[in-house]
Amino acid sequence: MSSPYWEERGSPWEFDPGPPRNRKWPRLFAEAPNYRAFGKAVTGREEFRWHFGPMFYRGRLGDNQVKVLIVGQEGAQDESLSHRSFTGGTGGRMQNLLNHLGITRSYLFMNTFVYPIFGQYDGDNRLIAQHPDSPVRKHREELFDYVVARNDLQLVVAVGLAAKESIASWVESHGGTADPGALHEADASVIRPGLRLVGVLHPGGAGKGGAVTRIKASFVAAIEQIEAWSGVEPGWLPVDDDGARQPAAAYTYSSDPIPFRDFPYGSPWRLGRGATSSNRKDSQQSIQLFAEGGKYRNKGHRLRYEGDASGTDDGYRADPGDLAYEPPKSKRHYDKGPGSRFARLLQGGDPSFPWPDFNSFGLGYNPSLGTGPIYRGRLDRPSILVLADQQSHDDLFTTRALTGAGGQHLQAFLAAAGVTTSYGILRVLPVDTMADDVADVAAAVDSAEVRALHAEAVGRAEPQVLVFAGPMAQRLAPHVNPDGLPSVAIRANNQTGVLADWRAGLGLLAGLTYQRDDQTPPFTYDGERLQIPRRDLPFGTLRWQGTSGDRALQPKRGASFSYEYYKYVMPDWADDLDPSPLSPSEQQAADELRGA
Repeated sequence: MSSPYWEERGSPWEFDPGPPRNRKWPRLFAEAPNYRAFGKAVTGREEFRWHFGPMFYRGRLGDNQVKVLIVGQEGAQDESLSHRSFTGGTGGRMQNLLNHLGITRSYLFMNTFVYPIFGQYDGDNRLIAQHPDSPVRKHREELFDYVVARNDLQLVVAVGLAAKESIASWVESHGGTADPGALHEADASVIRPGLRLVGVLHPGGAGKGGAVTRIKASFVAAIEQIEAWSGVEPGWLPVDDDGARQPAAAYTYSSDPIPFRDFPYGSPWRLGRGATSSNRKDSQQSIQLFAEGGKYRNKGHRLRYEGDASGTDDGYRADPGDLAYEPPKSKRHYDKGPGSRFARLLQGGDPSFPWPDFNSFGLGYNPSLGTGPIYRGRLDRPSILVLADQQSHDDLFTTRALTGAGGQHLQAFLAAAGVTTSYGILRVLPVDTMADDVADVAAAVDSAEVRALHAEAVGRAEPQVLVFAGPMAQRLAPHVNPDGLPSVAIRANNQTGVLADWRAGLGLLAGLTYQRDDQTPPFTYDGERLQIPRRDLPFGTLRWQGTSGDRALQPKRGASFSYEYYKYVMPDWADDLDPSPLSPSEQQAADELRGA
């Protein structure tokens, strides 16, 4: 199986499970300073684009997996969607440089700021980035130091002025000196013996006259410097097993796609294909993703988004210290992915169980978005396995199945049945069909490929009880339960009469035998909605995501729905939040910076 959207990226069943839980990474990321409040305290205005949260890294976080650290300035909207650094246009340029050096895996990307900034890097945000008392600088250098502590780090590449100054500051914090304009001359052995530094111009400046020539020259100079170091010390910076180093003379300034292994499982294939694939809208409150055929800022395409995506915080519950626009800080739960038994199967990558060509049934699905949001929960011997119809477009952005309003109601249904963790959810089709003709969707569900894949998934999962939620799931039901497991059919949340139907379904579940997480479940349902548990969502997911009803919208172009654009909207209640208070140490630092 292959796809033109996989070229030079590996396969979508390769993925980043998130930071290892037996190392300090999750805690260090959770200890990010209060960027929003600190910026306002220092300058009196919003310095950071906080709505879609921070992005901490991209690449390897395992021990002794990193030879090269790439440091930039900040992320942008693609990074906000992927919750990973350097996944937009600049990321593609740097991926090409790494590939040229033969470094295909042993890298880690980080930034000066974990939040995007407003405007350019200068003045006040420069002070926030580099002042010795700034918690932003202290936290950044703690991350860098931990990279060194867990790896045989040999090279740091600073991308742009902010990064060059950040690396120079890091050298100074270890007792050395460094000129941001000549990092290759710095003695980085104060950080780690054998470590070397180079800087390049930021590809984001390519829109200025003559800038591309200067940027390319800086990349070539960096490659030449690396060649010189390698010539003096041949064992320094070896290529990765599947890499090959090319000479500086052969370098071409271009973009390479970002490997699937750098993204959470189920991420849209559109992200990371070497160029920017999204844009901010609605005064920072939303981000629009455009698929193949779409345009940046939908240039030339007149779109009309209908419906109310304002949302409410019904069911939202946060732990003390959490911020709605960051991942959890105290209970740092996240989903590592579906595991090796399911990762390839659910992407249609098992040669015996491929997904069909969904467009052949008349579906409008855009193939560049992939087949990612197919599951949620725990698929290995769950008490209840739910096969469910698609309920919203949120799944595209969360990369997990049933995370919008329908999924939040289903979460309450499962809790009422006494199952709070030991459940799995499979979406009947892994592609968007909400605007498609019902007959076309039914034809896809009836296909031999869809039936066979789901039957195999159910067999591998070995659930105790099956729940079929929605008409398409019930259509599939006779073909995926050959062992005659106990099963219950319920309506999808967007169907009429769902309240009475779900109550009846709970009555049936009450009479079945299965392992319950809650030994005294109520088996009652009054229409409530619960947020999607953080353990169901990949690392980096913000607290407001998976709450507040449906957050994603599909627009119309003329009279028809467009499959080239989708918009993800922060709920109004989160957008209206004031900055949280600074800690005493952060307040003291802000006072010092104001007087600097």
